[in-house]
Amino acid sequence: MTDQHTTPQAAETRRPGDVPAGTPLTSLAQQRAEAGERLRTEHDRDQDAVVGDALTQLAVGEAIRRAVRSERGGMVAQALRLGATWDQVAAALDTTVLAAVDDLRLWAEGQRTLYHQHLADGADILVGLDEEAYDEVTRWVAFGLGWAAVENRDARTERAALLRAAVAAAPMVDTVGELRALLEQLPDEMPLSLDHHTRALPGEQNEVHTIHPRLVATVSGLATEAETSQPGLMLTQVFVPFPAEDEEQAAVATRDDLPAYDDLPRAAHHLERGELRAGLKASAVVLEEIAHLVGEVAADCTEHDEDGSQLRVEAKRITHTAERVGKLAETVEEVAE
Repeated sequence: MTDQHTTPQAAETRRPGDVPAGTPLTSLAQQRAEAGERLRTEHDRDQDAVVGDALTQLAVGEAIRRAVRSERGGMVAQALRLGATWDQVAAALDTTVLAAVDDLRLWAEGQRTLYHQHLADGADILVGLDEEAYDEVTRWVAFGLGWAAVENRDARTERAALLRAAVAAAPMVDTVGELRALLEQLPDEMPLSLDHHTRALPGEQNEVHTIHPRLVATVSGLATEAETSQPGLMLTQVFVPFPAEDEEQAAVATRDDLPAYDDLPRAAHHLERGELRAGLKASAVVLEEIAHLVGEVAADCTEHDEDGSQLRVEAKRITHTAERVGKLAETVEEVAE
């Protein structure tokens, strides 16, 4: 009897998606082996057939890789359930405990979502992890994170020092090449984020734009037993003085207290620190911008003249408020340090 997943379909497999869902891995391995054997032993075949076998090897190999990768989390869970330790699991995968833990966590989240989707659809057979099974896996994840924390404490300390040194050596990044050189010194799996606001010294003139990279702590599993922290790279856009020496520009770029360049976040920055005059001045500018949007931009988009007139009246009120806030900024007392 011929396996329906082997020879007849092997020559037609040109992409991983050509492999029928649920095909056993043994059948896929056989397809790939047969295509490779034909390439090695049959030399007088049609060129299209030879190319077809080469493509079959590639496509079936990729299908095998995807199938094994999709099953990885489930296999980790099975090994742990049967009594394997986290360091044994990591060794079997030739990876770190943290990477193995993350594989299990991502798999569990996907399986939990799958279960609830089936539950919501009223499926006869529920596939995935219910809450009890998910909680069990979560406990394994938490234990694995604790294991990694103990086993890798010294390694993390040394690694953190190297990361700090690499980032500190690049206080300003002005070109793609400089950024690439920095990233080559950092782990590929390090989280990358962008600062929400461009930073700048208040009132500084003749500024130039640069990027300041810095290390930040990124937290996953916040407020859970699995909570963990790791270093991440944040890129902050900064305006630095010009003309100025590189050292002076770098000193500005690396300051942690630089307010945001835009008026609204800058107003919040100053007011939260009790810096009333600067905060109120920035707030007055924000109000003026709002008045412009309401009285000119929004009013011009209205279908009825009376609507536009009402918006312009409101814009004038906002403008008057902006003027009063600006004047008040000159008279208020700052909060004592």
